[in-house]
Amino acid sequence: MSLSLIEKKRRQLIELAQMYGFSAKETIQCSQELDELLNKHLKEAVLFHKEKEDKPCAT
Repeated sequence: MSLSLIEKKRRQLIELAQMYGFSAKETIQCSQELDELLNKHLKEAVLFHKEKEDKPCAT
């Protein structure tokens, strides 16, 4: 998951909120899409760190 994609969606959300308001369907949809991107990123980060912890140390 690309952080630049998350940042792009965040900027889009801000623009939509300024244009249509926070409760507009366009703003809410974009917010939900941003939530999905953030959740995917968090899951990938957790899995990455778990895999690092599960690997035995090479000595």
